Amino acid sequence: MRTKYTHWLALAALALVVSACRQGGDASSEAPTTANEPAEAEAPAGHQFDPEDRWSLAGDPVKGAEDALVTIVEFSDFQCPFCSRVNPTIDEIMSNADFAGKVRVVFNQMPLSFHADAHLAGQASLAAHAQGKFWEYHDLLFENQRALKREDLERYAEQLELNMDEFRAALDNETFKAQVDEELALAGTLGIRGTPNFMVNGRNVRGAQPFAAFETIIREEITAMEALIAEGKSVGEAYGARLETNLAAAPAAAPAQQPQARPQPDPNAELFVPVGVSPFKGPADALVTIVEFSEFQCPFCNRVRPTLDQVIAEYGDDVRIVFKHNPLGFHDRAVPAAAAAIAAQNQGKFWEYHDLLFDNMSDLSDAAFIRHAEALGLNLDQFNADRAAESTATRIAEEQALAQRLAAGGTPHFFINGIRLRGAQPFDAFKRVIDAQLAIARTAVEGGQSRDGIYDHLQSDAVRGPAPMIQPPAQPAAAAPAAPAAPAAPVEINVGTSPTKGPADAPVTLAIWTDFQCPYCSRFANSVDEAIEGYEGRVRVVLKAFPLSFHQQADLAAQASLAANAQGKFWEYHDLLFENQRALERADLDRYAEQLGLNMTEFAAALDNGTYAAQVQAEMAEGRAIGVSGTPGWFVNGVKFGGARSADQIRAEIDRALAAAAE
Repeated sequence: MRTKYTHWLALAALALVVSACRQGGDASSEAPTTANEPAEAEAPAGHQFDPEDRWSLAGDPVKGAEDALVTIVEFSDFQCPFCSRVNPTIDEIMSNADFAGKVRVVFNQMPLSFHADAHLAGQASLAAHAQGKFWEYHDLLFENQRALKREDLERYAEQLELNMDEFRAALDNETFKAQVDEELALAGTLGIRGTPNFMVNGRNVRGAQPFAAFETIIREEITAMEALIAEGKSVGEAYGARLETNLAAAPAAAPAQQPQARPQPDPNAELFVPVGVSPFKGPADALVTIVEFSEFQCPFCNRVRPTLDQVIAEYGDDVRIVFKHNPLGFHDRAVPAAAAAIAAQNQGKFWEYHDLLFDNMSDLSDAAFIRHAEALGLNLDQFNADRAAESTATRIAEEQALAQRLAAGGTPHFFINGIRLRGAQPFDAFKRVIDAQLAIARTAVEGGQSRDGIYDHLQSDAVRGPAPMIQPPAQPAAAAPAAPAAPAAPVEINVGTSPTKGPADAPVTLAIWTDFQCPYCSRFANSVDEAIEGYEGRVRVVLKAFPLSFHQQADLAAQASLAANAQGKFWEYHDLLFENQRALERADLDRYAEQLGLNMTEFAAALDNGTYAAQVQAEMAEGRAIGVSGTPGWFVNGVKFGGARSADQIRAEIDRALAAAAE
């Protein structure tokens, strides 16, 4: 413990109150005073965060235990004197006996615009991180804050005996520039404007605070995490739950009841889900049957495929996966793709055709369907007849009706021996349900039930009617998934010619300002798609451009999306851009347009002539005028929110708006 700093920190905190560097302000020129102690070893590679890792922390510099109960995400700037001053406090936290093994620190870059050397220093620190020397390099930078020029950065790398060819190449090629920019953008979405700033399990601690300011929050979070883990949550799940609670918490106020939430399917109900003629992989006598409702135009259905492969690899003959079709109404090529897959199944090639459709989901044209059939050696006359057959359409409709009875409105949706699992969940989510069902099935087999009829046996008492629904209890406003503060008065959103989906007369309009190079916008787009499931006809989504200045390809990508919109393919192009955020050069934009079968002469002319440049600028100006400063920025019926919120939080605001519209 760096006890020699404790008295100094207390005096400094008293004198400075909460000193911090601020965007647009002047930084103190006082020299840093940090101890020259050996840095902690680089954290092991096994750190896990919340299941969706919403802040992209995996791979960031970390010190502390992999299974720590408290995660402190530090936003810092190597040229900020207050960031240097808080380092002894962080060391005191990490060496506190009560917190041993319970706290970890994740370092995120936030170079402020008036610190000319901070951005390159941040890149250099990540280059050192790539060679396993982040914390040692971190200490050298803070000990030498007045010397952060390129030659200084190289000198510190040489002191640590880094591979200098790799280090110089990383700086020359700006290998880590995008990561620094993304972490800077994350700070903006969280409302962080100065350094240092700390998110302690999602609770904001601003400035170079003394140990006592952190201590109270850390102890509270340890208690909360231990309670969640006692309920059966993993550390990652508990951390995710604390993030949800802490990020959604409103300022202290008298508790108020939220509008009545929508009824939700009972997650504990065991539902009757017949296999029928659906294709499956795995043995028919598997102890666990996973029925998947899916469709071939849904990006989340594609993303869950590796997880399902992992399930098969992990459980072998104890698990089978059944595929059922549930093409969603807003995906115009999902029904034809389902018909083609059924036609391939009729010739014994369903799973091979299934993989080809998902591997090439940007092209679901009839020509592509035939090309895949030819590649698999199918009889084309039979294939074309089967995909056009009335029996095929009837089967798709029947499986959609089954999905409706099961309240499986979105895709992907899974039933594991009849137990519901929604969405493209990680492997651990499948594992928990599978392990529980395996135990039940093995008990039945040990009691004399043959494996041949195990699924029918386990389904014998399942609910055969509509899925039971439960009414979630109303929550106090402070605990609800709501905005961090009471929303401002609604503003008027001018839809204009911006891309939309959903009816123009929908009672709720969700307007989003986005940037195709922003990773948080990509995650938010996924959350929006999940959130609007089940609101057909009641929600309209409006998409507007807000390319950030440090995302060099974002402006042209926005123009390209509007050129695709002019040819009726905005949302398909939108999905391709977010799925390929690291490839947004002009050649990439052209390639995505070709994949969608756009008129390339018109598309190229629109980009060459800057046809939509003015619209992009106008949408940015409109966003700024109503308070958008970072991405994603979003409004529900004109009420402003911000940040990459979860699907549940978006649904809560939609429900709130629907309730208000009904009054």
